[in-house]
Amino acid sequence: MASLHPLIAAALVVAAASTAAAAASWAAPSSPARPLFREYIGAEGKNVTFADVPVHPGVDFHFILSFAIDYAANATNASAPPVPTDGRFAVFWDEANLTPAAVAALKCPSSRARVALSLGGDTVFGANATFRASSVDAWVGNAVASLAAILTRYGLDGVDVDYEHFGERETPEVFAECVGRLVRALRARGVISFASIAPFANPDVQAHYAELWRRYGRDFDYVNFQFYAYPSNTTVPEFLAHYDEQSALYAGAGGGGKVLVSFGTDPASGGLRPGKGFFRACRELRRQGRLHGIFVWAADNSAADGFRDERLAQTFLAGNAPGFP
Repeated sequence: MASLHPLIAAALVVAAASTAAAAASWAAPSSPARPLFREYIGAEGKNVTFADVPVHPGVDFHFILSFAIDYAANATNASAPPVPTDGRFAVFWDEANLTPAAVAALKCPSSRARVALSLGGDTVFGANATFRASSVDAWVGNAVASLAAILTRYGLDGVDVDYEHFGERETPEVFAECVGRLVRALRARGVISFASIAPFANPDVQAHYAELWRRYGRDFDYVNFQFYAYPSNTTVPEFLAHYDEQSALYAGAGGGGKVLVSFGTDPASGGLRPGKGFFRACRELRRQGRLHGIFVWAADNSAADGFRDERLAQTFLAGNAPGFP
């Protein structure tokens, strides 16, 4: 991350230096609390690169590589469903475009962009990416080793947890211990500096993530709640009520309830969208001092319209969009 420009008496010198830095890196002088914008990228294989995605100089930007998954193709039957690998993670994002070199180029010294990877996701090879663990100790050991290697090779900053399906034996308690111990171990190794979870309003999903939050909430910085999983006819009052509900669930003993609002740009996404009242809801949350950031699913789907909604959202976060719907 870029360091703060010191305040010095020679204001003209500071102004000139700031202008030059912004022109060279498209990064403005930082402040202690910049708005946070996050975006998932790489899951759809649509050849979208980091450079394609607009990054506003007034926000902190997290790219989230989608996904690292502990599944593999069936070695004996190519047409059979993939098999779980008990915490041995492999890269399933667009490796051809989102490479270690691309991450390094993005994270130049003057850049405020950071990059995380997301675990799990919805499906793998057309089957559910179900969370499976032979035992807590075995899964954690495999996961720490495999993910530390990936995080180091790519020079990444954090992890996001997006498991959406769970086996019968993988109870909320098992899931919480596996994922909580994993994140704690990765922090102890110094290979991540932030972590998030990505639940949505499904009883089984919420049971697993609520238990994880109860036990290990202090080890997580953000909740990427999938508000786009709500119905597409969601109204502004309903959205705000959903936000209140989820903020109450992911607060207290956890990391302070930093629930981020969200929208999806793929045709299947529901929830409250830009142009339908999303920014009106965000303005109300900002007025209350509770707008912790915005995230989007996903860059792969947004490229077709030139990342219109991402541009709007970042401009809004930077404080330049009072009239947005």
